[in-house]
Amino acid sequence: MSVLQGFEPVNPVSAAGNAVLTVTPRYMRFNKNTVQELDAPSYVQILTNPHTKQVAIRECAETDPNAIEFVTPSRKTVSVTLNNPVVLSAVLRFFDFPEVADDEVAFAQLKGTPFPEDKTVIFDVRDCRQGVMKKRGRKKGVDYNAPERESAPKHAA
Repeated sequence: MSVLQGFEPVNPVSAAGNAVLTVTPRYMRFNKNTVQELDAPSYVQILTNPHTKQVAIRECAETDPNAIEFVTPSRKTVSVTLNNPVVLSAVLRFFDFPEVADDEVAFAQLKGTPFPEDKTVIFDVRDCRQGVMKKRGRKKGVDYNAPERESAPKHAA
């Protein structure tokens, strides 16, 4: 009996963390873990299910119908941003973003469930987190689903 019986090796190149899709009125971004879960494919298909309010991404060949260029092989990809108007329109129908200031962006974040055997990741819109961020990064602590705090009363001097 070996002292390592029952142990399994840790794969240092596997995705660490959750696959996340961030959707804004102007783009949708797949995080690094999503790209790694799909093994950085050159082409993908984006699929939507209006009945279950889900968005899926799956690897496909360049010749497949509805193929979208995803990762350029010559570039090291951390995340992938898509702003194709047709694709974005199909996904945006699941969201109702609020009006925000000019220096802010409303967003929705969806955690994905990977299906490696199908080279697919599925994101559930019903379990998304929505909020507002500054155009150059998240505005920490702001969530427009949360009730607004009342400001403290001002005392007269």
